[in-house]
Amino acid sequence: MPFLSSSSSALTFLLLSSLHLPVIISLNPNPTICNDYATRLPSSSVPEPLVYDTALNPSPPPSSPDRPVLFRERNGWCPYSERAWLAFELKRVDYDTILIDNMGGRPSWYSGTTPQAMIEGDKITESLDIVKRIDAFKGQTENTPTLYPKDKDKNVDEVISLFKDVFPKFTRPSSRAAFLFRSGGMPVERKTFERTLYETDELLKKTDGHFFCGEEVTAADVAWAPFLERYAVQLPALHDGLRPRDEERWPNLSLWYKAMEEKVPAYPSRVQGDAESWRRVLMQQGFGNEAGFEKLLEAAADERGDSSSCWPMFAEGRQWLANSPREEAAARLLRNKGPIIADAIRNGGANCDSAEEALSGIISGLVDGVELKNSEEAVKLHTFLCERVCIPRDMGFLPARAMRDLK
Repeated sequence: MPFLSSSSSALTFLLLSSLHLPVIISLNPNPTICNDYATRLPSSSVPEPLVYDTALNPSPPPSSPDRPVLFRERNGWCPYSERAWLAFELKRVDYDTILIDNMGGRPSWYSGTTPQAMIEGDKITESLDIVKRIDAFKGQTENTPTLYPKDKDKNVDEVISLFKDVFPKFTRPSSRAAFLFRSGGMPVERKTFERTLYETDELLKKTDGHFFCGEEVTAADVAWAPFLERYAVQLPALHDGLRPRDEERWPNLSLWYKAMEEKVPAYPSRVQGDAESWRRVLMQQGFGNEAGFEKLLEAAADERGDSSSCWPMFAEGRQWLANSPREEAAARLLRNKGPIIADAIRNGGANCDSAEEALSGIISGLVDGVELKNSEEAVKLHTFLCERVCIPRDMGFLPARAMRDLK
């Protein structure tokens, strides 16, 4: 269940995040809980752009012919959906989002794969076609990156075309584990992954900046990013010590990762997934050394770029976003306190009163820095939420990291 999505705050029909089974829960949480924080976090009551989850409501969504619409996979697993999503966010377009369940719960009115987009009355069904079309959209915000710069458009297309040659061939199609497994279910060989990383590093070496086509992010980075993002976490789980972010073996690729996390605000603020989520997705696929879980996550966190300056730039002009990642995490909890408490009662062993008090304690920790250890119930709920949350489905990397880092 995407219990932290903007469309779920008033719903009592929930979809459990791990099992994806429908559950009916009637819950009327105490309306006075967290009211003080709701006042201190005004963004939590500002209407957000539409995010319509068809797994929760299969009826056709409301539509506005003047606004672009992005149809993307609901869990944030699909790398092709991430391409389109990242492009929409980079261009700061006012758009609606329709979430599609690719696991079998698609509404009858939707056909085809994800992503898709409706832009100025045109239906677009290929991820890179969506990227190109939204880059040319007249309703975009000024001073956003040009994804197909006129002086580099051929270079951008060339780098994008190289993707299919560089990534492993003859792999099993999978939105959760793209380019990772052979058709028989075994991981791609280590030497093949190493070749992919080496060729990617050599490609980046040829540019005059840290991105694929120079000093600014372009559609080439948008095309490659979802797959390299997953590789950074998932390859070490399949082959011991195989770290795409190894600055000694692949220095240019390492710099690219940092550039995406430090210079592209929309990426770590909303679209990028985190190590915990990508590792969990990989384990759902049937592979992954669970015994090395904590070690892997610690290494992945240490290798990140410094994204501290990204949130203010991402949130600027968006009144529905809080002033900091910590406050944004608190605001997301406030917006969705009903479904969160319901899930904690149903699946976390909590009762209504204790869950409400615990949620208040977590929000207090995020906003005021109060240590969770002062409340045993808050510690339990925090652990439960960290296990249930899925990034980027439920929130962006930066607010999720703020929530996970609470002590």
